[in-house]
Amino acid sequence: MTLPEHIFADRLSNLSITGNLVRLELAALQAPAVQGGEPQLMPTQTLVMPLEGFLPSFSMMETMVKKLVADGVLKVQPPQDSV
Repeated sequence: MTLPEHIFADRLSNLSITGNLVRLELAALQAPAVQGGEPQLMPTQTLVMPLEGFLPSFSMMETMVKKLVADGVLKVQPPQDSV
């Protein structure tokens, strides 16, 4: 049995829907081009999922965020007033 390949992303850089497909653009921080510069977020891969697969995945992420809040790992911040 072969082990699954692992993909790393620092965050999503874009999310779009085309028809019934959800496209999640993954990005990773790259070292600055100039010493002392800011790291740049660069797209690395795109994960494409049907809506039928994305929706339960989103629900799983919501459940995880609620658990992190309940465990005190994350703190809920009140919304800021928009100007």
